[in-house]
Amino acid sequence: MLGFENQVVLITGAGRGIGRQHALFFAERGAKVVVNDYGGGLRGENGNNPAPADEVVAAIEAAGGTAMSACNDITDSAQVKSMVDAAVGRFGRLDVVIHNASVYAPIGSFTEARVEDLDRILHVNVHGGWNVVHAAWPHMVANGYGRVVVTGSGAGFFGRRRDQAYSVAKSALMAFAKLLATEGEGAGIKVNLVGPVAWTENAKLQGIPSLMEEFAPPLLVSNLVAVLAHADCPVNGEMFHCGGGFVARVFIGETQGTVFDAKSMTPEAVLAEMGSIMDETGYKVPANSDRSGAHLSAAIAAANPAFAAALAEAKRKR
Repeated sequence: MLGFENQVVLITGAGRGIGRQHALFFAERGAKVVVNDYGGGLRGENGNNPAPADEVVAAIEAAGGTAMSACNDITDSAQVKSMVDAAVGRFGRLDVVIHNASVYAPIGSFTEARVEDLDRILHVNVHGGWNVVHAAWPHMVANGYGRVVVTGSGAGFFGRRRDQAYSVAKSALMAFAKLLATEGEGAGIKVNLVGPVAWTENAKLQGIPSLMEEFAPPLLVSNLVAVLAHADCPVNGEMFHCGGGFVARVFIGETQGTVFDAKSMTPEAVLAEMGSIMDETGYKVPANSDRSGAHLSAAIAAANPAFAAALAEAKRKR
């Protein structure tokens, strides 16, 4: 059994929904859980209400587990640092961060969308995730070990119709997880992203069919998250779509592409080669932007001897 004895797991948005299930699940498997929830509404209103986090902590302790409540606003970096310091002060370490907290905007056309909703959702999903991982990162680096699981969404992977602000925010977390995975490689830290599908109160707002209430409980997401948060996690910098027992890898691919020189590249030439540019045969899945850049450089070098020579000289001088 994948256990988390002596592990400290901080979960944002853990007072309700998927985050609550994560907290109960990890505690059941031996983790000491930091239950972060600001207690606001699904649209981010109100907040500073410790009741949701306190209730989860009470449930964990009643079952014989160990947890601490953290009613901290993750959009406030000072509050986040205080939360992380308190967790490390009580438990002595911080091993896992699961960034699950999110808020939502009304569903509607792009014409009806408001930039205020985008700002609000970015603050919780993106700024909040940045703040929490940024505060936890030095502790993980010092320990030579850490696991970060970022909660994305199918909306971020592919864009969700009539849910613009949420889609944009979740999309930003894809790059966040990828860059952290690259930086954490040499420090014993692995970072992955899960786009969950589960029936919660939030799901109703997003138009997820009520059929999912029976067939997609949050527990079926927690099972994958546990793998990604465990010491035996076999992957880094990966993204997954998960719900109702379904688990799939999601990746960004790059085709072999077409190379033009400065004289031959015109709008007309690009249009004429669009079929080749779009051809998915032999596509690559770069692990990060450095790998993508290497693919681009290799392709240019293959068609341009002068560039190849300059590239080789630049590498020699590094």
